[in-house]
This record gives sequence, structure tokens and C-alpha cells, in this order.
Amino acid sequence: MTSLPRPAPAGSPRPGPPAWLAALPAALGLALPKSCAGCGRWETALCPGCAALLDAPLTEVTGAPAAEELRVHAVLAYAGPGRALILNWKNGAREDLAPVMAAVGARAGEQWAALAQWPGGGPGAGAPARLIVVPAPSGIARRARGRLVAAALADAVAQGIARAPAPPPGGAGSPGPLIVSADILRRENGRAFRGAHQAGLSAAQRRRNRQAPPRVLADASGWDALIVDDVVTTGSTLRSCATALRGAGARPLGALVLAATPPPARATARLPGPVGPPGGAGRRGRTAAKRL
Repeated sequence: MTSLPRPAPAGSPRPGPPAWLAALPAALGLALPKSCAGCGRWETALCPGCAALLDAPLTEVTGAPAAEELRVHAVLAYAGPGRALILNWKNGAREDLAPVMAAVGARAGEQWAALAQWPGGGPGAGAPARLIVVPAPSGIARRARGRLVAAALADAVAQGIARAPAPPPGGAGSPGPLIVSADILRRENGRAFRGAHQAGLSAAQRRRNRQAPPRVLADASGWDALIVDDVVTTGSTLRSCATALRGAGARPLGALVLAATPPPARATARLPGPVGPPGGAGRRGRTAAKRL
């Protein structure tokens, strides 16, 4: 006679994982050595030097020409350890960075509110200021993986703006500002240029990739808007987001990013000089600056 397991009563809670399995992540964290998510320094998850990069004050980005009149502020440069920090966070290699980046986003939101002197008043007398914090749109692949880093960053930025000290624009007794974070932008066809990511594309390809503004899923009439993304390179993505939000009735105030890609560096190239006569000293060459 075969004995079958008795089914659990309807509505009863499902059993959780065994105790040893639940404790496995913590045990592995003790057994395996940690390294800094930015520079790779051993025995620390985030070294003081890399933590200082994330604690830098906001700076206005001047090397994103495609952003045009949109003011863009960034926390750090997308290079060296700063680049490694963001990539490890974006790709899920270091889940322990999630609360760190949330804190960075909230602090950046507070600083942005002070720099932009927001709130500045609503459209009518005594009306409360309304701000919508909008993440740059993610592609289908990233949404399927649940790696919505721009949306998570926008949530943190909105929380920081909300806790920034600011009196109601209409004076005492007037309603305070309203701040929300909303993931309302979608890429057309859900994909980037030729199905590829922005990384590795030329500036011209990036501009073509973002030529068509994303779709806006909600009416944003009467709202101020702040666009949030993890990295800015040329600014074309931010500009197209601003264009789309204006079309939906919003008033884009600027953009806030974690990091800005540094502009191309100058390098020197050695050019051949004229060949001297046989036996003569000749000129070995001359140098000239060349923009890469």
C-alpha cells in the first residue's frame, strides 16, 4: 500500500525553506572575503575613498551638449572606481549597494531642491507646487530582469526632495508641495538603437537612438518635472525625455544623474618630420596636439 502525503488545508501557509538554506547567504558572507565595490580593496565592502566619491556635492554637467538648455547635475564622474560602483550596482553584482545608492539619491535630491530653489510656486495664486520625479525609460530586457535602477534612484531622489526644508510657496497656512515619483516613460518599441544598449555607441548613434521621444503614459499637465538617470553621456536621452514630458503638459526643470561621462581627452600624436640629408643630423620628428 502506497502512502501519499496529506494535502495541507486550504489557506494554510506554505512551508518556508529549511533553516540551513535560509542561513546560507549569511554563512557565505562570513566565509568569503569582501572587496570594495569601487576599487577592489580587500576586506571592505566600500572603502573610505570610494565612499567619499559618493559623498561629493552636486555639480552641473557641462559636457553633455545634446541636453541643450536642460540643466543637468551629477554626483560624480563616470570613470575609475566611480564607474565600477555604478556598474556593480546596475548589473546586480553587488546587491549590498542598493541601500548605499538609495542614500546617495536622497542626499542628491535634497541638494537639488536647494540649488533649483524648488518649490517656486504653482500655476495659480495659492496653488501648491507639484513635482513629478521621472526616471529615464528602461528597455524590455532590463524590465524583465527587474533591474529598474533609474526608477529606484528616482524614488530615492523624490524622498530627498520631500525632506528638504522648504516653506509652502503661498505662505503660512497654504498647502505644501506635492512630490511624487512615477515611472511613466516608455521607449518606442521597447528597445534601443538596433536592439543594442547605449554603451559602445558613437555620439551620432546615440543621437539617432534617442531621436524619437519616448511615450508618456499619463497626463502631466500642471506638473514640474525632474528627470533622473544613472549616467549621462551626450545628454540625448535626457533631452528626449524632456521633449516628451513637455508634450504631456509638464514643465521640465532639469535632470539629476549619479554620474557624468568625462569628455574625450586630448592626446599628443607624433608626426614624422622631414628626412635630413645622408649623414646629416636630420629632424627626428615634431609633435602636435590631436583631438581624439
